[in-house]
Amino acid sequence: MDKLLTIFNKYPWVAIVILMHWIATSFVLIYASETVNVAQVMGLSFLSTIVYAYIGFKVPKG
Repeated sequence: MDKLLTIFNKYPWVAIVILMHWIATSFVLIYASETVNVAQVMGLSFLSTIVYAYIGFKVPKG
């Protein structure tokens, strides 16, 4: 757990992007029409989070 927190201390913008993405996903699920497939939206959100984290943590330091 300490190693994970160290990563987020080095790259705080990645954590902010991921949190904003989750908040946006929750608003879509709350306010969207009933025809939205929740499983697809959550799956897309999960995959997007993985992509954001992979790209964000691969950015060179400095």
